[in-house]
Order: sequence, then C-alpha cells, then structure tokens
Amino acid sequence: MDKLKSLTRTVRLLFPRFCRDQIITGVLLLFSNSVILSKNPATGSLIGQPVDFPSNNQKEIVTLKPSGNFYETDSIFSFRSPNGYIPSLLHNFGEQVTAPLHFKAKQWIITGASVCIAAALIHVDNEVDDWAHIQKQKHNWVAKSSPVITQFGGNDGIYSVAAIGLLSAAFKNEKGVQTSLLATQAWFTSGVWVRMIKMLTGRERPEADYIYSKTEGGKWYGPFAQYDQDLAIKRPGSAFDSFPSGHSATAFSIATVFASQYKDIKAIPIISYSVASLVGISRLTEHKHWASDVFVGSLIGYACGKQVVSHFNKTHQNLLSPAQLKSKSKSEITFIQNGNQVGFSLMW
Repeated sequence: MDKLKSLTRTVRLLFPRFCRDQIITGVLLLFSNSVILSKNPATGSLIGQPVDFPSNNQKEIVTLKPSGNFYETDSIFSFRSPNGYIPSLLHNFGEQVTAPLHFKAKQWIITGASVCIAAALIHVDNEVDDWAHIQKQKHNWVAKSSPVITQFGGNDGIYSVAAIGLLSAAFKNEKGVQTSLLATQAWFTSGVWVRMIKMLTGRERPEADYIYSKTEGGKWYGPFAQYDQDLAIKRPGSAFDSFPSGHSATAFSIATVFASQYKDIKAIPIISYSVASLVGISRLTEHKHWASDVFVGSLIGYACGKQVVSHFNKTHQNLLSPAQLKSKSKSEITFIQNGNQVGFSLMW
C-alpha cells in the first residue's frame, strides 16, 4: 500500500491533472477488483476508491469460494450444522446401517465374494496360524518389527492421526485437518461395528485357544458369551473377542481415508495400504488373530473409510478449489453509478 501511495504522488508531480487522473485510476484498477471514481471537493480532481459492489454473480461466488479462514467458517464444532463433526458422525452411522438397502448388483457381487473368501479362510485358519505364529521364532527381524508394527492398528495409529491433524492446524493446512477428522470418524464407526460383531460371535483368540478349548480355528461361544458368569470365571476376555480384528479395522479405516483424500499423490495410497496390510499380518505373527479375523476387520475398516470420504465429498461438492473457481469465472467490466459517484467495476 505504501508503494501505491508513492506511485500516486509521483504521477501527480509528473503529469497534468487530466492525464494523472487516468493513470491513477488505472493503477487502482490493477490493485483492486472494483474501483469507483469520485470528485475531490477541495481540488476538483478525480479519486479512485476501491469498493465491493453487489453483482448478479456475487451470491454464487460467495457460495462456491472456499473459506479464507477455515477455523472461523467451517463449523466442525457445531451441533446443528450438517457439516459439524457430531452431526456428520451420526449421519455416517445411519448411512452405513442402511447401505445394504441401496446396494446395486456390483456391491452384492463384491459382498458375496467377500463372504466366500471369509468362509474359506475360516476353514484354513488353523493351518495359517500354525505357519504365522512361529515366524517370530524363525526370523529375528520379524520378532523385532512385529510388536512395533502391530501398534499402528491401536494407539500408535490414533496418535499418528492426531499428530498429523495438529501439525496441519498449526500450518493452516485445511485438507490435512479435514483428512485427520475424517480418519477419526472412520476409525470410530468401524470400531463400533467391530465391537458389536465381537459380542455377537464370541470367537476365541489363537492365544486363548491353545490354552483352553484347543479347538481348531478357535471356539465360537456365540452372542454375549463373555457376559456369561460361568464362562467368564473360567475364560479371560481374549476367549471371546477374536472375530473380527479391531487393529486391522483401525489400520484400514485410517489408510483408506488418507489414500482417498490424497489419491492424486501416488505414494500416499501405496504407503497407507502397505502399512495397513503389515498391521494385519502382524496380528497373525503376534498370535492375536486368525486370518479370517484380519480379513473381515480389514473389509470393515475399508468400507467405513470409503463411506466417510464419500459423504464428505457429497456435502462439500459445491466448494470449488481456487483453480476451479478461476476457470469458471469470466472477466467482466461493468459501469457503476452509486449516488453522485460513477465508475467501472472490473472483475477477473
């Protein structure tokens, strides 16, 4: 602004009144989207004043233009706005519950194929476990890395998402904040479904199976068996909560959100799904889950992640990026009269 004032003073000294008025007006047009010309009562010269005038397209532009200050205008803390975190989370739950009612042929085919794969894995769970749980004994690098990797399906994964969200907020990276929030929604919803299925199936974990029932593939105790007082006295909680894998669901829910949000950066989907897959494998080598547990947990996490991102994209489809907005807008010069002031509005 100081440079603009200095340039204006220079023009006043070097050019006659008429010429300098035109030049000053042109300079102001370069520094503002909209300028009006008014007469200075003391000198009689024209003064350019940048103003914002309403136009037919103004309402549309305000609607489409992304927020300049994400923290003030994006009501993630609102309990009433559909874009608020809690209303959006509740909507995601509802959409996930009713999803089968809206399945098309392709979704039913994928669901049927997934059920068949899960059934086949249940049939060979014991053989896979016999191979997986001895890998830590055979390979030192597996023994060292497996306990670390598996935590990314638990607290370490959640902490990582929180750290990314906080760093994004510190650097005002709106997409990073949004992605982190979506990841927490995908993790939370997948965790609820996993917990419900665990209570309904009551499957025995490999580590408990080798000590207690010694049933191939683990014993299925059935709905709410962990609350049976007779069983609870004789069995730990690990005897009832194997199917599906919560760590796998967490890892894939987070990975799917980041892979979907940053799909234009090829490395991120590859890294995200690779880490999630390693988490699933680590649940086998740690002797915590059967292969079918990992497979179904991964599917639940993936499905929840996809739904959360899809809902977000639908609710924000009218918010265009600056590049999209620029490509859709056209340059426009409009004659303006406002009381005793006349001028031109230049929009680009």
